[in-house]
Amino acid sequence: MSEMPCSVQDWEQAIKQIKSVTAARINVDSDGEIEEVHILAGSGRAAKQIVRDVESMLIAQFNLQIDHKKISVAQVGDDEEEETSVSIESTRPKLVGVTLGTVNGMAEVKVELLTGDKFTEGNAQGPSSSHNKLRLFVEATLKALAPLILDKFLLVTEDVGITHLAKQQIALVTITLIAPAGEQSLAGCALVRNDDREAVVKATLDAVNRKLRFPIKH
Repeated sequence: MSEMPCSVQDWEQAIKQIKSVTAARINVDSDGEIEEVHILAGSGRAAKQIVRDVESMLIAQFNLQIDHKKISVAQVGDDEEEETSVSIESTRPKLVGVTLGTVNGMAEVKVELLTGDKFTEGNAQGPSSSHNKLRLFVEATLKALAPLILDKFLLVTEDVGITHLAKQQIALVTITLIAPAGEQSLAGCALVRNDDREAVVKATLDAVNRKLRFPIKH
């Protein structure tokens, strides 16, 4: 592993200096290696060019070389209001189903949601450790929500866990929302009734629903 002369915050600040980039978030693993780079940018430049600029900058300034597949770019129109909420012309998302499969130490998760009459699904893959499988359910839920958010902002998984309170098991999820106006932490919770995986999905929806404005249906 390469040494880390600079912090994650230094890397993020450097990425924000790239043309059209308005926000950046980097996730690292337990060894300090970069796992994901999430970028929010204006629509004036091609996403592929922004990815190349990020790769070049990290190599030139920090001697860090990462796979371009770890860099994701969401773009918003330059005339978009700098809000951290989105109107959704539908009912709140409802959980339809969750699926977990494991092969050779790797897990694949699928989350299916129904929002009004719109069906969406999200998939996530990764190591099948107990904690990481819960994290994958958060990530799959966020991917299922992505078509509703329409690249208005980024939602990044921070942490997930199952805790005990008043003899009840509760799923807790924390997410970072990245928008042109800045970052905001979101948190959600749900009781674990029969399945901790479903509770994690519902906790994720609880966190995100607070930033999605749904019209009241009569």
